[in-house]
Amino acid sequence: MHRNGYTRASLAISLIAAAGLGYVAYLQYSLAQVDSVIATTISGAHKAAKSVSKLKAEGNASIELSKVTALEGKGWKLSENNQSYEYKVDGKVHATMTLDHASGKVVYKIDCGSFKESIAQQECSDTLDGTGRNYINTDEVPW
Repeated sequence: MHRNGYTRASLAISLIAAAGLGYVAYLQYSLAQVDSVIATTISGAHKAAKSVSKLKAEGNASIELSKVTALEGKGWKLSENNQSYEYKVDGKVHATMTLDHASGKVVYKIDCGSFKESIAQQECSDTLDGTGRNYINTDEVPW
């Protein structure tokens, strides 16, 4: 007997495969978000420190973080005093950057544990310190 169409089993396998592909795409998005947050935070901190150093050498006393670097993109928000940025998604703060005039440094913090997926947390930690165990990374860039 010749059958036309799909069997229930082939339809079920197709649905399972489609759901799996959706989850894989979601994980890829999560990992890309981690890479973007890390790159933007660290490069932004170094750019800010370099700019502050130049402005201080020129004799500028009043310096705002918003004037020396702009962290753009969905999730980044500048504080009201223009001295810090915060990257927040779904109510969780993933990264911060602050211009600390007292210490003469740009201080940034990346909280790997704030990412939703454990694979994203692991990727973040591996990228920052290579151990996969350090979920909060704070560093300072002197100017």
